[in-house]
Amino acid sequence: MADQGDGQKQAAILIADVAGYSALAEAREAETIAAVRDLGSRIIAPAAREHEGRVVKTVGDGFLLEFPSAVPAVKAAMAISSKAAACRNGPRGLSLRLRMGIHAGLVFPAGDDLLGNCVNIAARLQSLAAPGEICISGTVHEQVRGRVGAAFDDLGLQQVRNIAEPVRIYRITGNSLPALEPEGPSPEASVAVLPFSSASPASEHTEAMAQTLTEDITIGLSRFRALRVVSRNAAQRFAASGAGAPVVAAELGVRYLAEGSVRQLPGRLRITVTLSDGTSGLSLWSGRYDRDLSNDFAQQDVLAAQITQTLATQLQSISRQKSAALASKRGTLTARELVMQAKSVILDSRGRLKKCRTLYQQACDADFGNATAYSGLALTYLVEWMSGWAMSAELTLDKAFPLLRHAARIDPLDSVAQRRLAVMHLCKGNFALAEDHFQRALMLNPNDTDAMAFRGLSLIYQGRPEKALAELDQATAQNPFHPTYFHWFRGLALYMCRAYDPAVSEVSKAIELFPGFPAPHRHLAACYAQLGNRPAAARECGRILDLEPKFSVARIGKTLPFARAQDLEHYCDGLRQAGLPE
Repeated sequence: MADQGDGQKQAAILIADVAGYSALAEAREAETIAAVRDLGSRIIAPAAREHEGRVVKTVGDGFLLEFPSAVPAVKAAMAISSKAAACRNGPRGLSLRLRMGIHAGLVFPAGDDLLGNCVNIAARLQSLAAPGEICISGTVHEQVRGRVGAAFDDLGLQQVRNIAEPVRIYRITGNSLPALEPEGPSPEASVAVLPFSSASPASEHTEAMAQTLTEDITIGLSRFRALRVVSRNAAQRFAASGAGAPVVAAELGVRYLAEGSVRQLPGRLRITVTLSDGTSGLSLWSGRYDRDLSNDFAQQDVLAAQITQTLATQLQSISRQKSAALASKRGTLTARELVMQAKSVILDSRGRLKKCRTLYQQACDADFGNATAYSGLALTYLVEWMSGWAMSAELTLDKAFPLLRHAARIDPLDSVAQRRLAVMHLCKGNFALAEDHFQRALMLNPNDTDAMAFRGLSLIYQGRPEKALAELDQATAQNPFHPTYFHWFRGLALYMCRAYDPAVSEVSKAIELFPGFPAPHRHLAACYAQLGNRPAAARECGRILDLEPKFSVARIGKTLPFARAQDLEHYCDGLRQAGLPE
């Protein structure tokens, strides 16, 4: 820790805190405080001493550590993370998961404390880390690369408060290969984006586009918390490599590989993208995109976002199916396996909703610190409200709120939890709060097209269906493999615009895919009634009453959060004309 004069010195700063501490303390305060103290005395302090460092101070669940350089700081962080995960001293025998951030630079001693931008940046990195993760700055990465047993994911540039220049951030992923099972590597959604190639070597334009797409897609995929994405630097080693997919996947420690090429044609560019299974080498999905030959950066951004969203959708769908299949073969399931099974359940009936809720509840019971489990359990109540299956709409939403608040406390950087908080406020008619959470979700993950779609639904209920259609069009263009509800959201927007014929077409697409969900049938019945098609309206009424025997226009009218009375009346009028009971 070299002294630079005037009291300042060079050091590496590690800041750690316990993920979900507030939620844990709220449930079991004395037990949680004792567990954090034990963690500090038995794991953190000894690891700091072993790697030439010291614990500067502790504040609640937070720890500030100082090291002479970046290498011992990173080694200590990895040791602490590993030992903390193995130590089940938390409430109900759970392990406490730490979030850590490391930066190196000048620090200024102030009594028993350390001050300076180095400490501020380390604190910012810690706040960006997910539970169990270690985030380091680009400065630290340069100093430790090749000198510690770890791989790194490049998370791109982040703006840090009170720091003029953005800071490049890396996430430590470890260097061990995934454990092999009879079916192959773990089916988790781990992926490497291999460098896109230029199929027209003489063209500078295609080379630049290939590099841009590789970086943008890598960073875009890393915003999805359900995915583990290898850094661009790690994947760069396999540019133009002749190694087969199984070798590349094993070297990078991933299950899936994404690669592509850019070819210049007369007046346009052709981009091809392939997603393959790294174990078998089989192609799982491929796409082709043609774009005008131009230097329009906005066009490049749109293309990168569309490819990113498509890959994310495919990866999450495939990994859910594989994880559910593997988990079903085992006796006792982990919280993660229960979550993956729950995600594979299609919520198009009361029975499936109940099954999904049971799985998420079991995952919550197994791991109090699993943000995805609590967010998923809350989703079942949101779906129950949107379907009209809830006995009491208000009580159903009230059950969702504490679950989402708990999930957001555990992982404040999860865009899904923020999106679902937005939906919960939307269902209550709190549009300002909903918009605040939509903005947070899209800031955390600009490729979250589900947030865009639900934002469109919010605009419908606010009496702005034309703007809602624009939002839904953008979400649909960016995510060609979008969920079914995009269709019935769009159908409702068209209904509110009095465009009943195109609304029938949109809603029918949703019903064709999932006929057991009641809401699209309501929209379709209202559309047919407004068009004067009585036989079709009567047919839909019969289906609605089969799905919801106790349905009434009055009950649904009290539930839907239309901001304007005339919009609610327009919707309910269509239901009445269709012949549904008042």
